[in-house]
Amino acid sequence: MGEVKNESSMPVGKSLSRAKAVILIMLFLGPLLGAFLWYYGLNAKLVPGQINNSPLIDPPVTLEEFSNPKHGDVPITLADLKRKWTIVHIVNQRCNQDCETFLYNTRQVRLAVGRHANRISRVIMTEDPELIEWMRQDHPDAALIMAAENGIEDQLDSVIKTPENGSGHALLIDPLGNVMMAIPNDLPPKLLLKDLKKLLKLSRIG
Repeated sequence: MGEVKNESSMPVGKSLSRAKAVILIMLFLGPLLGAFLWYYGLNAKLVPGQINNSPLIDPPVTLEEFSNPKHGDVPITLADLKRKWTIVHIVNQRCNQDCETFLYNTRQVRLAVGRHANRISRVIMTEDPELIEWMRQDHPDAALIMAAENGIEDQLDSVIKTPENGSGHALLIDPLGNVMMAIPNDLPPKLLLKDLKKLLKLSRIG
């Protein structure tokens, strides 16, 4: 009679080789599968680009040269904005309670960033003489500017006047001079703080 082969008699070396191959395949495919599920399945809200609380300007608006005189100071230009992340408020009319609260919120959020606060600047454009002294006292960190023939407001109008970005919103400009985010005037401060901390953490500029 022929000898019956016993599977248990398979060389131990071959079993170990197969086990190692399976382990290597899992080590390679496991992270890819996990990433796929994380991005597109189990927690889609965490996909990069979808966790901003303030809407992104798509595509970003790249600013060209401009010059706006400051109230009692030298003009502010594109070169000044390129040094930091800049929150721009345009107050075209009298600042009501909502407006005052919004200005207060962006001021406090900038301070709440902590040691990175110096990477963020604030610019407020207003023509109301009654507001200027109040803003100087309550918002000493902000540059107060006036409208000008070749001013920044001409380039921001196209962004501010879109349906999704109300005139009461502020705009965030990156250190390269790109208008890249609209900040809703009713956005809770803690959500704005979260957005700014994320940008500052990911950014190597400004």
